[in-house]
Amino acid sequence: MRNILLYISYDGTDFSGWELQPGKRTVRGELEKALTHLFKRPISLSTVSRTDAGVHALANIVFFQTKPQTIPVKRLPAALNSVLPGDVRVLKANDEVKGKAKGLKVKSKIYEYLIFNGETCPPLIRRYVWHLKPRLNLAAMKKAAKYLIGKHDFTSFCAAGGAEQDHTKMLFAVNINKKKIKIWGGLEFEVCSLKFQGDGFLYKMVRNLVGTLVDVGLGRIRPEEVEIILKAKDRKRAGRTAPPQGLCLIEII
Repeated sequence: MRNILLYISYDGTDFSGWELQPGKRTVRGELEKALTHLFKRPISLSTVSRTDAGVHALANIVFFQTKPQTIPVKRLPAALNSVLPGDVRVLKANDEVKGKAKGLKVKSKIYEYLIFNGETCPPLIRRYVWHLKPRLNLAAMKKAAKYLIGKHDFTSFCAAGGAEQDHTKMLFAVNINKKKIKIWGGLEFEVCSLKFQGDGFLYKMVRNLVGTLVDVGLGRIRPEEVEIILKAKDRKRAGRTAPPQGLCLIEII
């Protein structure tokens, strides 16, 4: 059997997440439907990073097996994109890999969350940002983020329903800053960016981290309290869950 990796990008707005769900539109479902159409037999996919409903991805990695001497791997992206819906694209394919996806070594993942912090959110970016009107204190958020860096039990930031038993993760970096998005004719939008790099993330962990840091930025939680919340290992102690549309899986290393 050939082991094939696909590097994919998608706008998660109209998907109910990555994983198959009865009666719902999912990223995996659309990809498996396209692959089954091309290979004329059922194809089952796995991934190294599942995303929730409404969450986007610049470069996720998925895996499947197929028989030798079928469609050349170089032709796969174009062939799949010709039958896939416009909100999911295959960027490239690779068959020079041994073993299954669960055996691949993922060193780290990078997620970025965008917030539009102002009175009126421009409609052109509303699908990709969390709109918050009150002014955020980024200095306080940066101070709070320092307590999160390192190897910790992140139970306080794990939503109910997650499959992982071990809640210990390594968070290598949390970067919080303002940046500008440029589109047509140099039109600019300033947003707040929260970027997280870790060896893995629990169910809704990034969104729960963002929600807690936002509560710090709004003065509802003191920066020092984040260390207490982390050590409590209690989801009820942390802040709210940020909405999904601001979150994007940027890179898998």
